Amino acid sequence: MPRLALFDLDDTLISSKDAFVAWIDELVAGYGVGGDAMGFLEKEHVYWTGSPDDAFRGLVDYFGLPAEAAELMHAYRVRMVELLAPFPGVVDGLEALRDAGWRIGIVTNGYGDFQNAKIDAVGLRAYVDVVCVSDVEGTWKPEPKIFELASERAGAPLEGGWMVGDSLTADIAGGNGVGMHTAWVRHGRRLDLADPQPEHVIEHTAEAFGLILGRP
Repeated sequence: MPRLALFDLDDTLISSKDAFVAWIDELVAGYGVGGDAMGFLEKEHVYWTGSPDDAFRGLVDYFGLPAEAAELMHAYRVRMVELLAPFPGVVDGLEALRDAGWRIGIVTNGYGDFQNAKIDAVGLRAYVDVVCVSDVEGTWKPEPKIFELASERAGAPLEGGWMVGDSLTADIAGGNGVGMHTAWVRHGRRLDLADPQPEHVIEHTAEAFGLILGRP
């Protein structure tokens, strides 16, 4: 019976936050305004009310940009995919899992066209068996259905499989809920007792491959 390893996309397999920071730096330099991209990211939640362009309205307000939010969102989607890269060790790790007989999937929340464009831009589709994007599937992590769809399409059971991701509420809670082993990529963050508890805490995604391959 093949075994299943599922991975989140943004800030798990690819460096989305780093790319976003680089894009903001380019943006403010292009408009000739001052400002700190990391400072904006620390305050981004202030602008979020549920609409996908809230963060871009926030950019306009925070940096005083003479631009419309929709214009910035379009520019971001075009440029973002050019700035992305897989984290170190990701491609080699996926190849090692494939060579060991694992079925591999990407399970990501987000919009189908954008998430699929990211996957193709960094060449990850060649290393996975299945991709499930929440907007396309009509189900979002941590709901069990999106994990079940990935399992069905990969032809490998959730039981004994792994979910690796950087979100405690989406990836770890979701993986725990369907009985998978879980590994949280913490990126220097603290794990509190009130949070969903991962089976393993790792600093970098590359560490996950040794865990998965080393477990009987």
